[in-house]
Amino acid sequence: MKTKPTFQWKYTAAGIAALTLLLSGCAQAAQNTASNNAVTQVDANQNPNAATDIDTGGTKVNVVSAAGDVEVVPIEVMTPDSSAPARANNFVKAADKLNAQLEKENAKQRVKVNAIVKPLADEDFKQNFIFASKSGNASDIYATTFSNIGWMADGDYLLNLNGIEKDPVFQNQIPGYWDAVTWNKNIWGVIQDTEARPVYYWKPALKKLGWTDEQITSLPGKVEKGEFTIDDMGKIAKDAVDKKIVQNGFVPTTGQSDLALLFYSHGVEMYDKDKAEYVFDKAHITDTLKWLKGLLDDKVLTASALGAPKDDNLKAMINGETMFMTAGVWDEAKWRTRGMEKTQGNVSTDYIMQNVGVMLMPPTEKGGKPVTVSGPWTYVVSKQTKHSELAKRLLTYVSAPELQKEHDVQSSHLPFTKEGQELIKDDPWLSANSYLINYSKFIPNDPDQPKFGKIYTDAIKNISGGKSPEETVSLMEEQMKLNLDKFTVK
Repeated sequence: MKTKPTFQWKYTAAGIAALTLLLSGCAQAAQNTASNNAVTQVDANQNPNAATDIDTGGTKVNVVSAAGDVEVVPIEVMTPDSSAPARANNFVKAADKLNAQLEKENAKQRVKVNAIVKPLADEDFKQNFIFASKSGNASDIYATTFSNIGWMADGDYLLNLNGIEKDPVFQNQIPGYWDAVTWNKNIWGVIQDTEARPVYYWKPALKKLGWTDEQITSLPGKVEKGEFTIDDMGKIAKDAVDKKIVQNGFVPTTGQSDLALLFYSHGVEMYDKDKAEYVFDKAHITDTLKWLKGLLDDKVLTASALGAPKDDNLKAMINGETMFMTAGVWDEAKWRTRGMEKTQGNVSTDYIMQNVGVMLMPPTEKGGKPVTVSGPWTYVVSKQTKHSELAKRLLTYVSAPELQKEHDVQSSHLPFTKEGQELIKDDPWLSANSYLINYSKFIPNDPDQPKFGKIYTDAIKNISGGKSPEETVSLMEEQMKLNLDKFTVK
């Protein structure tokens, strides 16, 4: 039996104080709302996403009109990602629609949503969630990445949502996406959005290498057909660096899902769903690490770029300093809103699409299948909620196509149903890149994923630090034996 994951609490004075408060039953230590979060009431005629909360946070509350004999039920929703506040704020509109339906049903309840956008790093969110759950102060609904579902369900923190998949709003969901919210053959969440991790390329650099506009435009299609390989990409990257057209030939983003893209592109098998255990695919992992070492040896990839913060690498990309970069389709919103371009600051979608190309990660061999990695966000319901049926109904209302679009346009993510995809056809960025998710793979949502993810993340650091692929693979196997109960060696 797998042990429930634990997250290390640093023994600082602040950490000990917070832990003491938790153990003494003080609700404040685990409370999800921040004391300085502005609370804004939003009536049915207002857009909860009009006054942006991006990168700041806040709380939005719907206005409830109810007769004296009607119970107003509070439901708290929390997202730790302030770069996409609609993940929480959309519940304001969803609550208005649900309340209208409850009125038609002559129901004696109405929903009042507290939609909380509280910026938290991943590890801080995990600690916040666990502390809130253990002290009885969990929010009713959380927005979280799908890879957290395994340990949340395994830890008995979540409400089982089996049956919700039958609701009409989910009938045209992208195939395979229920797997992302399923653990131990049960459904523990619903998809909130999806995305993809493409390879970006700098079009003006290809022009300087002699490419025609037609060749540049046709590159994504050649990748999709398997006519353009990873080796082809490497040769172009080296040529651009050698000719000093760019500083960086290829730069990968180094999050767990981002690095998984590199391994999946080389055919690595990570997980056996039937056995519910990890796979140590030695041969393909070795191939991946040899490829990365070759890029480092050729100065196509530098150790400094590999260790740089993602935003620094995004700045280099939008300023024409990088030939190829793996990143997220949602990073287009950062180029639009975070002042990364040196002369203009924020740039338009038109400017981005004129200069930055988007393609799948190419296959290793001609005729092979390209790949991307998706890390969909999800909604989960706390097992502690006192209003499980209303919470589940809210999930169906917030999944409406128009609310998918509201979030996706704001944050450059992608809809997860066919109806949602129809609504974003007027958005040039989203419509051009929605095909990417047809090639999606996912990291496992096993409770041990944080451990496994660290193993392959450390492997990349070891290669960057000068260790050989063979030595790195041996170290990976040692780490797997120490950290995982069981795994298959392939």
